Amino acid sequence: MMHNADPNTPLALIVDDDPTFRTLSRMSLEQEELRLEEVASGQAAVEFATTCMPDIVILDVQMLGMDGFTTCQRLRQLPGGDFVPILMMTGLDDVESIAKAYDMGATDFIIKPCHGLILSQRVRYMLRASRTLNALRISASSLAQAQRIAQLGGWEWDFIHDRLEVSDAVCHILGILPASFNHTQSAYLGCVHEGDRDLVAKAMREAVPDGTGFGLDHRVIHTNGTEHIVHFQGEVLTDDVGQPQRMLGTVQDVTDERATDAKIYFLANYDSLTHLPNRNLFLHRTAQAISCGMGTNVIGALLVLTLDRYQRINDLYGPRSGAQVLREVTARLQPVLSTGMTVAQAAGAETTMLARLGEDQFAALLTNLSTAEDSAKVAQCLLTSLEAPFQVGNATITLTASIGIAIPGTDGTEADLLLHHAVTALQAAQRQDHNSYQYYSHSMNVSIAARVSLEQDLRAAMTANQFVLYFQPQVDILSEAIIGVEALIRWQHPTRGLVSPAEFIPVAEEEDLIIQLSEWVIKQASQQQKTWRNSGLPPFPISINLSSLHFRQRNLIKQIRSIVHENGGDPHYIELELTEGMLMADASTTVATLKQLKELGFRLAIDDFGTGYSSLAYLQKFPIDTLKIDRAFVKDINLGKADSPIMRAIIGMGRALKLHVVAEGVETRDQLSFLRVQGCAAYQGFLFSKPVPPQQLLPLLRSHLRQPIPKSA
Repeated sequence: MMHNADPNTPLALIVDDDPTFRTLSRMSLEQEELRLEEVASGQAAVEFATTCMPDIVILDVQMLGMDGFTTCQRLRQLPGGDFVPILMMTGLDDVESIAKAYDMGATDFIIKPCHGLILSQRVRYMLRASRTLNALRISASSLAQAQRIAQLGGWEWDFIHDRLEVSDAVCHILGILPASFNHTQSAYLGCVHEGDRDLVAKAMREAVPDGTGFGLDHRVIHTNGTEHIVHFQGEVLTDDVGQPQRMLGTVQDVTDERATDAKIYFLANYDSLTHLPNRNLFLHRTAQAISCGMGTNVIGALLVLTLDRYQRINDLYGPRSGAQVLREVTARLQPVLSTGMTVAQAAGAETTMLARLGEDQFAALLTNLSTAEDSAKVAQCLLTSLEAPFQVGNATITLTASIGIAIPGTDGTEADLLLHHAVTALQAAQRQDHNSYQYYSHSMNVSIAARVSLEQDLRAAMTANQFVLYFQPQVDILSEAIIGVEALIRWQHPTRGLVSPAEFIPVAEEEDLIIQLSEWVIKQASQQQKTWRNSGLPPFPISINLSSLHFRQRNLIKQIRSIVHENGGDPHYIELELTEGMLMADASTTVATLKQLKELGFRLAIDDFGTGYSSLAYLQKFPIDTLKIDRAFVKDINLGKADSPIMRAIIGMGRALKLHVVAEGVETRDQLSFLRVQGCAAYQGFLFSKPVPPQQLLPLLRSHLRQPIPKSA
């Protein structure tokens, strides 16, 4: 149904295969005096225009079937299609796509998604311009007709009488009354911005003897004080013998168009959140720096920085808080790279650039370094700038970062390759340690190849049954009797040997294999539980680690219940271990899931407690049975020098909440003595036993196993 049935009202045709964008476009244009029609394909648009040529076409580039480029070309070939304004809407912001759009006959383009106001203004302007061109074509180029078109005025300068005539439209654009204009060149120049006045005067002056035309943009100051941009154009007319007689020209207010152009340029080249250059602009300027000699006679460096565990902030506090942190990170990094600051000067850098490449990834370009190694000074200062805590709402958090460095010339002579090598170095820094930097080296490519090989072997291992389950006892801290075990997966590779989980678990998580591994562990642990029960051992808890990806599965409850039941396990003697980050990612949903697991009889534990961001208040809301203290805190226990106040606080809090507290990674008698004094309930670690296969564990179970801790309520 048309918005306006008046046949004299301009007809706008919206062409897009996405019904959402068609609806949004229609809503943006409904306030305009237009008849609106829409079609869902390029072919339909051509068929529509064959019977009824629209006054303007809003055309999407990316469509199924006939794309926007071909559709535009076909429309131009139709009778009456030569002069129809075609506005192409595209999500493609590369120069080649834009150039192709114009080659196919597009009048203009706009980047999707766009603000409705920008779209309506652009359509309004194109229709106005179309009417102008049609009027000029119909009426033999009469200047008077052009002056009656909105925001386009004409002027004439008579050299013989030195008189400048301007239309009412020009006066309106300049913000003056027609009666007040005194018909001199100085009168016009008086409306021009002081900074542009000499430029305009020079263009008019030099055009007279040359007999040439000119066109330029300049600023004008309205009588109300506002600043506008106009396109000022003129052409010299001569007599029969070639003597200049007069100059004709136009003045057009292009303020909105230039603002739109600037916005389009900004969106194409800058990050909207931080206002930093984006990847495209960063690579372009890096390429320019290389072409100017960086990497040969000019020493430079390309740095890529990523925030460690940034995703946790989004998970715990929401995207708005994450955006707040990114803006603060930008504010801290920029002073380090400012050429006027001592940091840049210390490294000898004269030209620096900071860009945002991705969600939590930034890049810096340094030039004119004293030595390539001096880039390390800047890298360290960047890391140091992020050490102070960040305030997110009522929470105070700390962040670390990792940096990769590539040197132009040494590590590549193309911008894309340099960036790739810097990212490779970044990944190496992340694997080594947080809050560190690494220079790129060729050996890192070897490391990447090794990781790819590990990934391929891991996929093969999933079907070749190369995994085995080890168990580590959990021991009562007073009697040193076994009260439970933790199930730990191991990979028995035919040539690599026994592969540590620290090597393959991160790969499994990145490649979406972790859920399969988690299901395998639950299955094997349930079968082993049945085997021990059949051998005459009393029941005792088996702890199983759940990955965050597995925990977020919609069918988690049904899946775990089915696996345990089908393989002879008892949920009352299975303890599921979850990390703080998993629990806090979506607290309300987490509570509901945990309650369902408890209803099935499963015990629940928080693993690696103390390393995450969880609020202590949430511990009372979660139906948790066990609190497992991370081995990092146990490792720091040093009797005689410090009494580990953090450990004391965690154990005390666990006891106050009536939780079963287990310390991980206990390796010395001193650590055990401290834990015993503080009232910790149980421990696991090499002091009693390392993780071992079931057959090696059985003798320990027969000699040290006691009646288990009570079943989960």
